[in-house]
Amino acid sequence: MRRTKDPSSRSIDPITIQLIRGSLRAARLECELIIERTAMSAFIREKKDYTVSFLDAEGHEIIGDTMGSDIMGCVWEFYPALTMRPGDLYWYNDPYLSKGSITHTPDMVFIAPVFHENEIVGYCHSFAHFWDLGGSRPGSIGPSNTEIFHDGTLVPPIKIIDNGTLNEEAYRIILRNSRYPDLLEGDSNSLMAATGRAQERLTEMFDQFGHQTLLEAIGQEKRATAAMIRTQTLAAIPEGEYKVRDYLDHGGLGKEWHSFHLSLKREGDHITLDSTQSDDQTTGSINFLASHGTLSSYFGQHFHQYDPSLLSNHGLSAGIDEVKLRQGSILQPEWPAALGCRAHTFTKLKGAVRAVLAQATSGQVMAGTAVYVIAYWRMLDTNGQWILCTDGIAVGHGARPFSDGLDAIYQRHNENYPGEFMEMEYPLRMERYAIMPDSGGAGKFRGGCGVIREVRLLADTGTFGLRVENNIFPTWGVSGGMGGGTSSVTINPGTPHEAEIQGFSDDNVWKKGDLVRICTAGGGGWGDPLDREPDKVLDDVKDEFVSFKAAIDNYGVVINPNSLLIDIDATRIIRERIRNDRGPTKLFHRINYFDSADEELKFIESTFPR
Repeated sequence: MRRTKDPSSRSIDPITIQLIRGSLRAARLECELIIERTAMSAFIREKKDYTVSFLDAEGHEIIGDTMGSDIMGCVWEFYPALTMRPGDLYWYNDPYLSKGSITHTPDMVFIAPVFHENEIVGYCHSFAHFWDLGGSRPGSIGPSNTEIFHDGTLVPPIKIIDNGTLNEEAYRIILRNSRYPDLLEGDSNSLMAATGRAQERLTEMFDQFGHQTLLEAIGQEKRATAAMIRTQTLAAIPEGEYKVRDYLDHGGLGKEWHSFHLSLKREGDHITLDSTQSDDQTTGSINFLASHGTLSSYFGQHFHQYDPSLLSNHGLSAGIDEVKLRQGSILQPEWPAALGCRAHTFTKLKGAVRAVLAQATSGQVMAGTAVYVIAYWRMLDTNGQWILCTDGIAVGHGARPFSDGLDAIYQRHNENYPGEFMEMEYPLRMERYAIMPDSGGAGKFRGGCGVIREVRLLADTGTFGLRVENNIFPTWGVSGGMGGGTSSVTINPGTPHEAEIQGFSDDNVWKKGDLVRICTAGGGGWGDPLDREPDKVLDDVKDEFVSFKAAIDNYGVVINPNSLLIDIDATRIIRERIRNDRGPTKLFHRINYFDSADEELKFIESTFPR
């Protein structure tokens, strides 16, 4: 691998650093807007499941969202840096060859080297979730998939453009394996264009600021982020060991629940994350191929909030010294385990990182966030061709030590489809899209609420798949806050044909006129619900975020349903009674209050035997 000159220790002045930070952020935004405005599939164009990152010559992130992954490692295995030339572009989506840098097959990566003064000074990386790559079902991934081959075409690192010339043979093979080759071609061209623009902008920065100055600034920025993360980590975590466990409703086959375990241990200044006590990998598709850098960066993300002026870069991983994973576990599955629905697991894993920090900080973290929902609406047109709408649906996020959780949020970087868009593009009608009352966990600060989404089929027939988590196990509340509400899926509610649908399932048949109602889960609450200001409970009742019954049962607030006024005396009496009957709260709450992972595990195993 070719490496750049080792940057000197010369410090770059603050003004130049700010100019470089701004240039990098602007360049990244410009390149991401190219993807948004030119991509063909709705998952990228409307839902915005894409990102652009800049890497240094070591393959380490300068700015972006690679989350500590070794994006370049698998490329160098096949194409050493010394063989690369200007005009080369590399493409892959293989989770196993990339060692978890890509976590399921629809996530395609395009990478190009950047040359300046005849040496590689960095790499530009674009990424997006593609609509369909073949596999067992339209959309490729599915809850019932049992091996990676069901998840669509695997592309090992290939040189898709060689010195400016497209590898048409390889490109035709990839396009041929998609049910929607026009969308795949359009999306891949979009990401290629974004990567090309990123190359231009990074080269311009080297010209503007000077070769060595920019290299030194990049090194300084990584060190600054790393130093901040390390300082905050050591300040927040006392010596000791902290353990949590989280649970997944089912793995796609059968109804058996699964769990993973995470411990955080500090000995002196050495900090270890250990997941080796997690369950074995599943036969279904919820396995998550975690990398050491990814787990470290999940941890670093929490502390980045203390100084967001610093770039999100390789320094995010500096808080953790050692990560332990067990081969064959649900967090380190062995080939060829299916990985398509791994978001069930990594969303809860991010929450588990916060949960161990809750133990270390006496609960000064955000509560648990529900797993975002995906529905695969599949319809047959009059020609017998499949129409696919991959619909991302919002959930509730955890409450914070200072504020309520966010309501009706899909993902941090992503958006929901507007109802109008779905109705224009597909034979579907969205008949209801509303807040799900009582889904946010009760607390001094309420967890964010999930949503109710009702979709009716206008085509003659079709099937649908669902990736709905938190059906059995709600999100966790913290510092006295209660767990969030659970999810549910019903077909034809309120009719003689009403039936419950398993939240994690596929090949559910529906016909013209059928309506599917999806109720998504909410985030956990923070702080004792009896400490919530009664006026805030009243506001939630007026807004239909909280029911009159929940106002009494969870918050001890009595509201006259006619006058919508608080009965102050009755509220005081009921709050005293609840407090006496309940006793003191504990650090966590999911279905009941608990302080430790072992304490909750005993309750879960006795209540939901496997």
